[in-house]
Amino acid sequence: MRTQLFLLAAITLTSTLPAIAQAPEATTLMSMGRVNEAKQILARNARQSQSAETYFQAGYGYLRAGQPDSARIWFEKGLGLDGKREPLNEMGMAISYLVQADNANAEPKLAGVLKKSKRKNAAILYRIGEAYTGYLTPANGSIKPVYEKAVDAAKAIDYLNQAADRDKKDGAIQLALGDAYYLNKDGGTAVARYESALELGMEPARVYQRIGDIYWQGRNLNLAVENYKKAIDANAGYAPAYNQLAELYYLVNRYKDAATYTDQYIRVANDRRPEMLLRSAQFHFLAKEYQKAVDVIDSNRTALARNPIVYRIEGWAYSTLKQPQKAIDNIGAFLTKAPGKVIPDDYKYLGQAYLSLEAGADSLKAASDSVGVTYLEKAAPFDTTDNLYSDIAKYYYRAKKHQQAVAALDSAAKHGFKSDVQDLFRYGMSNYTLGFGRDSLGKLVRDTLRFAKADSALALAQSGSPEYAPTVLYRAKSNYYAYAPEEAVRNGKAKPYFEQFITMVADKEDERKRYEKDLILAFKYLISYQELVANDGNARSEWIKKGLEFFPGNKELAQISGAESAKK
Repeated sequence: MRTQLFLLAAITLTSTLPAIAQAPEATTLMSMGRVNEAKQILARNARQSQSAETYFQAGYGYLRAGQPDSARIWFEKGLGLDGKREPLNEMGMAISYLVQADNANAEPKLAGVLKKSKRKNAAILYRIGEAYTGYLTPANGSIKPVYEKAVDAAKAIDYLNQAADRDKKDGAIQLALGDAYYLNKDGGTAVARYESALELGMEPARVYQRIGDIYWQGRNLNLAVENYKKAIDANAGYAPAYNQLAELYYLVNRYKDAATYTDQYIRVANDRRPEMLLRSAQFHFLAKEYQKAVDVIDSNRTALARNPIVYRIEGWAYSTLKQPQKAIDNIGAFLTKAPGKVIPDDYKYLGQAYLSLEAGADSLKAASDSVGVTYLEKAAPFDTTDNLYSDIAKYYYRAKKHQQAVAALDSAAKHGFKSDVQDLFRYGMSNYTLGFGRDSLGKLVRDTLRFAKADSALALAQSGSPEYAPTVLYRAKSNYYAYAPEEAVRNGKAKPYFEQFITMVADKEDERKRYEKDLILAFKYLISYQELVANDGNARSEWIKKGLEFFPGNKELAQISGAESAKK
């Protein structure tokens, strides 16, 4: 669900340009990533006060925003106003071609600029060196150049060091040097240059963010977080740090923090691009803040309407919020609008929605459940997080489709899912039911293997929930019905479970009524065992007595008791 974000950030117009009238408001906006607002201010300044400096600033704003063709329009306007030794706009023209990798135009123009400035103007050298970094920009937790084709770390370092030799007190030059050394894969030196920029009075928030970026790239995430938070402490309105923190927390699966910082970034940067709003909804969903995810989408419906992914997020969220009809409507819309982007999780949430749908009549509920399971079966083989086979088995078990229930739980095991107590119970009970078969003449055929599987699964279920009487009962019955009646009595395998079952329920009136037939079977088994195996008349008489105490009107037990008395 990862969406690519593009954020222009951290741009400061350096004071190394002699005589340039700075625009602090625009500078602050650009350093906070609000480039479009800054461009408008710089363009207005150029129209209101036409000079080489204002035209250069306007063009530079467009250049940093990734619009070199538009930047050239402003540089061209300023060419006739350039100073003889300070060819600002001529330099702007040259670097506008440089960033486009148009060397045929860039190189002769750069040569002309360097000749006019005699390679002594720190500002000119700085701007050329900075252009060779491609203008590093934070985005999605990385720092990438806006113009990758322009990057030449060696040339950047050369020009920037020349600039630094001529102006040792300019923090902007040190900051750009940090970028250049980062591109040269020298993170240690990059951090040292950034720290120098900080010492020289460069905006702390921007510098700390850059240092945080370096540590992130080196996978020292704790130090990255520390520096991003320093950036926010230095300037609570410095948007890029919020965005970087959000992406870092997303990387380490701290989704709630990721959502929190994304929302703070949107607020601080006033960045309401659809992809940014979508990011917020995604992070809230991952943080299991499903209602917040829905709220983000609903409150930005117009901005997000064209992106079909919003239907997926809302559908998944509504499925989890147990609003199945809304889930079905939204996921269905996504499947229709973006069939090529469908993934197994879409079927997962759609299936779960159908299974939780209250359809009214039993027949309608059965139909919706059947549709739901069909979707879950599409998703289950690909889901490594949730055991969808368990939900599938639950449906088939309730529908008395025991063969399919067993197959689903076998698939769960093959995919590495551990069965819980309920899975084990259903697996045992389905195998128990399948243990009774009929031949072509309708005669009962016992499937000993099925009964053995039933007992094995129920034994595991019993260890997880020892007080659940049905588990004990069906262990007894699995061991009883696996054999012919007399053999089942003589091998005694069912004996301990029948005894335990009687102990668990016989003294409870409600349970005794519920399990009357099973209790009578248990008493009959134990009476027969004492007669055929233990040959203990006293014990046999005791079981007859207990049986009649609980079920005095039972004809079978009365008949056994009568036969006992006749023998005496």
